Amino acid sequence: MSGSSSGPPKREQQRQFVASTLERRLDEHPAWPANIFKLELEGAEIYQDRTGEILSDLLDNGEVGKTKIPLGGSDIPFVTRPEDPPPEPDDEIRAATREFNQFLRESSDFAELTAYVALCKVYDEIGADITAMDVLPKGERPHRLNGIDNELDGFMQLRNEYIPVEVYNGADYLSVSGKYQQLCDYSIDEQPMSNPLLINRRADTDIKSRVRAKLNGMVIDTDVILGCEETHPDLEAVLDLFNLGGIVQLLPPLTTDSGTDLVGANYDNAVTNNPGLIRPPAELAVAADTLPDQYVRRIRGGVQLFYVNSFYRSASERTEWEASLVLQEIYNLLLRIGGMTRPVALDMGWDEFTDSYGNVKSANQRQGMILDQTRDYIQQLLEERVLVEQNDQLYARRATHPQQTFSF
Repeated sequence: MSGSSSGPPKREQQRQFVASTLERRLDEHPAWPANIFKLELEGAEIYQDRTGEILSDLLDNGEVGKTKIPLGGSDIPFVTRPEDPPPEPDDEIRAATREFNQFLRESSDFAELTAYVALCKVYDEIGADITAMDVLPKGERPHRLNGIDNELDGFMQLRNEYIPVEVYNGADYLSVSGKYQQLCDYSIDEQPMSNPLLINRRADTDIKSRVRAKLNGMVIDTDVILGCEETHPDLEAVLDLFNLGGIVQLLPPLTTDSGTDLVGANYDNAVTNNPGLIRPPAELAVAADTLPDQYVRRIRGGVQLFYVNSFYRSASERTEWEASLVLQEIYNLLLRIGGMTRPVALDMGWDEFTDSYGNVKSANQRQGMILDQTRDYIQQLLEERVLVEQNDQLYARRATHPQQTFSF
């Protein structure tokens, strides 16, 4: 990020950091797009809502001004130099803002394609070992969702659970809003259960917790906005201008196993008119090599953790239920901190389980039975290659936790 400090600013330094960064932007241009600036500051590990608070303080203190300019059919807010009347953005900033916002509007098809490719990659790796696993592209699935005929961005099945997939490739830091309600619409408790999956750049703790606790679903933070360099050849200069190179990544077309280049629009067309082009999953899995490694690792981690969480929902008696919770703690630890021996994993998983769940007094009396069942689950995950063991160390296979903890 241009002009940033060497490390994430501490909270007491954030106001000064935001103010000085904005001052540099306004030294060069009379007005700067507010929402793009908040996105830029995430590169310095400052939440968008925190940047918004600081901008409001600067405005109240007369240190900056604000204005709104109609661009692309919407009124876009700008932070300006503290002049009366507030200056309008110059032609360079106006054009770049219009182009970036247009890119966000047009990139959804490509983002749905990249998510589908990553899911196909995971299926190609473990699908043969997981009962009834399947991955499908975007489309309507009313026969699987009790008549809901919305177009889904993707679809998975694990065991006896349906998993409608939503993809958000925008700049917002998602909170509980319209997207959450959409996920609620896809949550079905009766058999076969439907538990939604959201793949987005970043979402707050509230929506993640609600999706997990209330919907038996999951939110995956990819930490990146993806686009296709072929369909947006001039965007690189815009990203440089707005210091967004670490947040937005442009990729070449994604090439199928049969040699077809997909850029987003032709993927959307293939869903309806040429489904053989994007099925079976192995046809798309090869294109995952083009995706950012961390993007694939987080989606892989999310799918595998989703599967681990399903052990709880399929448990038939108390020991299985409690052991599945210990297993969840173990797998979360492996995704976050890496390898550990089986004894260490069981000890740490048990400690996390007893810390997380208050009503475990009777579980302490049955620890041996519960951990024996947990060992059986671990062995099953090894056989299904959701876990791997190397040099007596357990690892979540080629995966990173889908919900990263940030220092800001």
